[in-house]
Amino acid sequence: MILKGSQRANGGDLAIHLMNSFDNESVELADLRGAVADDLSGAFAEFEAVAAGTRAEKYLYSLSINPHEPLTRDQYMEAIAVIEERLGLEGQPRAVVFHVKPDGDGVGREHCHVVWSRIDIGAMKAIHISHDKSKLMDCACDLAHRFGHELPPGLKAWEEKRPFKKDKLEPSLAEKAQTDETGITPEQRREDITAAYEQADGAEGFRAALDGAGYVLARGDKRGFVVIDQQCDVHSLTRYVKGRKAREIKAKLAGLDPADLPSVDQAKQIMHDRLARDRGEGQNKGGDDQGEAVSAERITQMREALERELAGLDAARRAAITEKEQEMLTRQQGERMQLHAAQLSESQRWGFRVRRKVADLIDKTPGLRSVLGPLQKKAGLDPADRHKAETDALAKRHDRERSDIERRKRVADRLTTRERQSLEKRLARDVRKTQKLELAARQTQERGVDPTDMARGDLREGFNDAADFAEGIELLDDDDGEEEHALSWSEREQQLDERRGHDRDNRRGRKGRGYRRDDND
Repeated sequence: MILKGSQRANGGDLAIHLMNSFDNESVELADLRGAVADDLSGAFAEFEAVAAGTRAEKYLYSLSINPHEPLTRDQYMEAIAVIEERLGLEGQPRAVVFHVKPDGDGVGREHCHVVWSRIDIGAMKAIHISHDKSKLMDCACDLAHRFGHELPPGLKAWEEKRPFKKDKLEPSLAEKAQTDETGITPEQRREDITAAYEQADGAEGFRAALDGAGYVLARGDKRGFVVIDQQCDVHSLTRYVKGRKAREIKAKLAGLDPADLPSVDQAKQIMHDRLARDRGEGQNKGGDDQGEAVSAERITQMREALERELAGLDAARRAAITEKEQEMLTRQQGERMQLHAAQLSESQRWGFRVRRKVADLIDKTPGLRSVLGPLQKKAGLDPADRHKAETDALAKRHDRERSDIERRKRVADRLTTRERQSLEKRLARDVRKTQKLELAARQTQERGVDPTDMARGDLREGFNDAADFAEGIELLDDDDGEEEHALSWSEREQQLDERRGHDRDNRRGRKGRGYRRDDND
C-alpha cells in the first residue's frame, strides 16, 4: 500500500480534480462528514469558510491510498481510521472519494482519496501535523501486515530501517501532468539524459550529447544545472541522471562555466527556434499526402469519439442538476402554497381578528404604543408580524436552495472545462501514438516488409527461404538429377570454418579469423 499525503489549500480546484469523470472510469463520493453540503465542492467551500477565521493557509490535508493488492471497502475504512488516528485528525470533517482509473494495460484499478479539514473548530486553529511522511510509511507497513499483504521492496527497506534505492523514478504531480500532456514519461526522459551523460567523456561532450538527444543544458536560478526538453519544461539534472550523485555530476561538469550556459529563458527560446527550424525543414521536404490524409481522418475519428464520451458525461451531470432543480422548484411552490393556506385559514379565526384589533389599537394610541409596543414585539402578540416573519424565513431558505443549485451549475461548468482540457491532452497523446505507429509502418513498408502480412511462423519460413534452407528436407536434386544430402546449419558452419582456416593458412603472417577482401572482388 502506497500512502501519499500533503497539506494544501485551494479546495475548489481539488474538488474539481477529484470529481473529474473523464480521466476516471468511475468516481464515487463514498463518505462526507462534518459538512452541510452533500457535494464535494460545497463541503470544501465550508472548510475554507471556517479556515478564514484562522491564520492557516493550507487548511486541508489530502491523502491518496494506492493499494498494491485489492482492498474491500471495510478494509479501506479501517485503514482510514488508523491513518487519521496516527495523524491526529480524529473527528475532523473529511471526504472520502473512490476512483477507478485504467492502468497501463487498460485494466481498471481502484484507489482512494481522503481529504480532511485541519481546522479545529473548538480552538479555531489548524492541527499541527509533523513528520507525516514517516507516520504514513509506518502505517503502510502496519496495514500491510494487518491485511496479510506482502510488503513491496520500498516498505521492506523502510521497515528494516535501511536505505532503499529506487530503480524507477517516482514522478511528482507536475511530472504526471507533463506526462499526460506530452506522452513522455519521466523514466523515458531519465534514460535519454543518463545515456547522454554516460557516453560523454567530459562536460562539452555531455552538452553536445544532450543537444543531439533534443535537450538544452542551461544554468538554473536556484540549481546548478537544469535541462530543457522539447516542450520547454525545466528539469533538474541531478534528478534525471540515474545512479550518479550530485557531487559526481558536479565534478564531471566542472569544466563548464555557468556564465557560458544560457539561462532558462534563453534556453527556452533556443528550443523554440530549433523546433521552428525543424518544422520548416519538414514542410520544405514535403510528405505523403495520402498518409497525412489518413492521419487527419484518424484524428477526426478519435476527436469525435472523445467528444461523444465527454458529452455523455456532461449530459448525465447536468440532467442530475436539472432533476434536482425541478424537484426543488416543485417543493418550494408547494411550501409557499401551504404556508399561504395556513396563514389564510388562521386569519379567518375569531381569536386572530381580536388580537389583530388589539394590535392596531396599541399601534394607533401613542401612550399604549410607548408602554405596550416593546412588549408586543417581544411576545409576538401581533399575528401579522408572525406571518411576515414566517414568510420571510421561507423566502430566505428558498433563496439559499436556489443559490445552491446555481453553485452546482457553476461547478458543473468548471468541471466541463477541466474535462475538456483532459480531452485535449488525451487526444494529443493519442495523436502522437498514431503518428509513431504510422511512421513505423511506412518505414517498414519502405524496407520491403509488410508487417500485416507476417503471420505466425511466416517469419521463420521467410528467413529460411532467404538463406536457401528448407526445414525438414533432407534430400535435394542437383542439376544432374542425382540426389544429394541437404546441408544443415551446423554442417554449413563447419564448411565455412574449414574454408576460413584454409584461407588463413595461405596468408603469411596473418593471425586471427579475419576476412581480407581480394583486390579482384
